[in-house]
Amino acid sequence: MPSRRRLPRTVELEVLGQTEDGFGFGLAVGSKYVVKGALPGEVVSARVLGRRKGQVLAITETVQNAVDDRTEPFCAVFPRCGGCSNQQWEYREQLKFKERWVRRELSRHQLRCESFLPTQHGSTTRYRRRARLGVRWIDKVGEVYVGFRETFGSYVVDMNRCPALVPGLAELIGPLRDLITRMSTPKRIPQVEVVAGDKARALVLRHLDPLTVSDLNLLSAFSNSYDVWVYGQSGGYETVTRHFPPDDPNAKLTYELANDGVSIEFGPTDFIQVNSEINHLLIGAVLKELDLGREDRVIDLFCGIGNFSLPAARTAKSVLGLEISSTAVEQARRNAERNDLSRTAKFLASDLYRPIDNELTEADYKMLLDPPGSAAGPEFARFAHRAKRVVYVSCNPTTFADDAAVLDRIGCQLKRARVFDMFAHTNHVEIVGSFGRLERS
Repeated sequence: MPSRRRLPRTVELEVLGQTEDGFGFGLAVGSKYVVKGALPGEVVSARVLGRRKGQVLAITETVQNAVDDRTEPFCAVFPRCGGCSNQQWEYREQLKFKERWVRRELSRHQLRCESFLPTQHGSTTRYRRRARLGVRWIDKVGEVYVGFRETFGSYVVDMNRCPALVPGLAELIGPLRDLITRMSTPKRIPQVEVVAGDKARALVLRHLDPLTVSDLNLLSAFSNSYDVWVYGQSGGYETVTRHFPPDDPNAKLTYELANDGVSIEFGPTDFIQVNSEINHLLIGAVLKELDLGREDRVIDLFCGIGNFSLPAARTAKSVLGLEISSTAVEQARRNAERNDLSRTAKFLASDLYRPIDNELTEADYKMLLDPPGSAAGPEFARFAHRAKRVVYVSCNPTTFADDAAVLDRIGCQLKRARVFDMFAHTNHVEIVGSFGRLERS
């Protein structure tokens, strides 16, 4: 972030409105200030952090006239911690804001949704089953901090637990600080990922220097004391190696989709939905919208390790999952075998942003997709051209609306949409949109 020179250390301003991210904004000294922890209608004193993209970034320190929608944050490091965005805001208002965001993006394309279903939400704390935490050596205290990055910055927050993480992960932050401080080169450990399956939990320690015998002894003791699988990562994800416990180093973490009769294996760095409770609701909504029969064919774009494909394969005649990551595809195939679904569910490694020379789209099918936030890509219309129904799971209201416009142009109208609050108290929005084919002439 640029230097603070020429900017005040603190500023007092009236909050005039909210950004798309839900932060407050106001004007002071001829500049636009974006202020975390502030709500429209309030006058706040905020600590200035710096300037970025023509606006000044700040975090609230005191509030002079709190509005009725303000509530007391449940975490001592909010709003300094970047892990959450809006703990100061009544939760019901956060949900309304997320739905308005989706509606606003759809209206940008003059798209009409026949039915906007009530937002689905769950636990607002102790829900995150995975997180990537920063690690930073602090000279003045002679130890490391482990936690989320600071708001609008790269420094690591001084924290010992996180109330957003599921039990078993939330309490690991303090012990991890002690562990890494005692290792041979703590300054050369930039991050640690933590993840919980239904029956086991794991951490992946990113280390820029080789682990010493002493380091491995410390990690072994940590694994035993906290009942956690310990992995090391010396380079890219291909270098992730399980060190402890030493028995069955190829064992996988798992989660159950009990309502769908599916068990999913995953590696510690595989993508999984971060909120187990909402993931169950999400799958239920997707299957309901697909309305599968025994003769239906399903194509699942960006299928990952089979989170949606395999529940769909319990009913459909066939499911074909496509995904660019060959590692994810191999895991999806193993999950199909694990659930005795290999004859119904097939998986192929494919770059969905480039033309694919095959016969995948020559017959009618139902289509499911859960693309990254960057949208479904330039081949999307071709994939959807024979789809009888499209169910679109999105984590980005803007690109969801852009792709909804693509579908609208080829005769798929948005019938229903629903927001799922996958990340409570953050600006993340998860959407399920159901698109029906217009009658062909």
